[in-house]
Amino acid sequence: LALALAASDKHLGAGSAFRVHGGGFAGSIIAFVPNELADYYRKEMNKIFGENSCTPLFIRKQVAGVVIP
Repeated sequence: LALALAASDKHLGAGSAFRVHGGGFAGSIIAFVPNELADYYRKEMNKIFGENSCTPLFIRKQVAGVVIP
């Protein structure tokens, strides 16, 4: 976890956020990365932790909806 946080700090600038997320399976981090840095960040993290170790997720543009009971 310390290495992942240090690498994130090195490769991401202002406008990004990262933190420890969860604790099982030796833990993981979650990083909120601007679209223009996403490919670069994923490649750098995969260099350190192995291919496909960084999984991109997307935040949808649709806002929360109303659920009618």
